Amino acid sequence: MIPAAFDYLAPQTLDEAVRALASYGEDAKILAGGQSLLPLLKLRLAQPKLLIDVAKISALSGIGQQDDTIVIGALTTHYQIESSELLKKKCPLLPQTARAIGDVQVRNRGTIGGSLSHADPAADWPAAILALRGEMRLRGPKGERTLGAEEFFLGPMTTAIKPTEILTQIRLPLPLRRSGHAYQKMAQP
Repeated sequence: MIPAAFDYLAPQTLDEAVRALASYGEDAKILAGGQSLLPLLKLRLAQPKLLIDVAKISALSGIGQQDDTIVIGALTTHYQIESSELLKKKCPLLPQTARAIGDVQVRNRGTIGGSLSHADPAADWPAAILALRGEMRLRGPKGERTLGAEEFFLGPMTTAIKPTEILTQIRLPLPLRRSGHAYQKMAQP
């Protein structure tokens, strides 16, 4: 099926994206990797007036460590997480989870922020981020706010992101020494 008509914006900065969200509110949708949103557009389950493609906003990408916290930009792809030497050393559950996601094409295109924002209960990231006591940093016209995973996920396909906000970062405390991890994907036969 063909999506309904929409305007398209590819902002260069986070401020520009937030201004567009503030102007359009519920009539705008954020496009990151497109793995969750594009099927909804094609089925016309989502019909935004404005599609905001944030792919060029470099401030939303990357993996790093600040003190005892791992910081992952919302535009970081599943493959970047899977191949991160920092994460393999400091939080191996994340690369292990990323390896379980889809196929190579999905891992190269899909983003952790898109997956978390979509909040599909069958997705891999929500359970891992909940288990790791993660926090989501959101940015909107009124500034930034940080929500723990248990506050962020309100239910299946539902998050606490306001229509004028964008997920910018995922923040995770470093796992405790002598802690273990495992990720096993469960699928129906």
